[in-house]
Amino acid sequence: MSKSASSTVLRSAALWLRPAAWPLLPDDARRRTRLLSWFAIGTQAIFIGGWVLAGALEHHYSPLRQYISELGRNGAAHPWIFSISVAIWGLGFIALAIALAPALRTRPWPKAMPLLFVLAGACALVIAPLRMDCSPTVSHICRTREIAGTLSWHHYGHEWASLGINAFLLLTPFAIARCAWPSRLARLTSSGGLVVLIVWVVATFTLHHHIAGYQGLEERVWALVAQVWAVLCATALILESTLDPSIVPR
Repeated sequence: MSKSASSTVLRSAALWLRPAAWPLLPDDARRRTRLLSWFAIGTQAIFIGGWVLAGALEHHYSPLRQYISELGRNGAAHPWIFSISVAIWGLGFIALAIALAPALRTRPWPKAMPLLFVLAGACALVIAPLRMDCSPTVSHICRTREIAGTLSWHHYGHEWASLGINAFLLLTPFAIARCAWPSRLARLTSSGGLVVLIVWVVATFTLHHHIAGYQGLEERVWALVAQVWAVLCATALILESTLDPSIVPR
């Protein structure tokens, strides 16, 4: 499929999902929205590149078994790669929040979704300097100390901030559904968000301990889900910023 055909399909899908009477972006916000959205997409690639590069340089590191965050732990070969890439990732969520704000300005709960993206980005920025003490996925001693609560505060702070990213991003589909209700977009995002939320809860609190040896893979799957969602949101904003008012259904 050619580039122009792909663009036509995306634009048609965006128009089909676009709620009736959804306000057009102000002219003075279109360029800013487009630039911020592209930046948000770029940060997803930088984050993936960061943990791929750091993992390749880390001796005996297993992406299947070990968390991404363990690339930034105390004693890691190149923790600065993880720290920089996760901080840039966080800035991408904040950029996405700023880009979203003008598009939601006249809808119900206009600040809910941008605020959730800002909070997710803030958690990622907090994670960057809060290094884990050790690798709980491969070290029994580390795991035992972690359960006993004898590791440093920044180890536990890192884990809580990671959980915060998940929690805030999981709420964003419901926030956009509230803004867009009633519409096809609202039904799609609310139902999709509910499915992802149920799977996440089951995987995190029921199946997590039954997939020992694959925690790294599990985390990367959820990171990919978050990144695809961010890219979809940013792509929708790019399309919105280039929308011709004459083709918008009234």
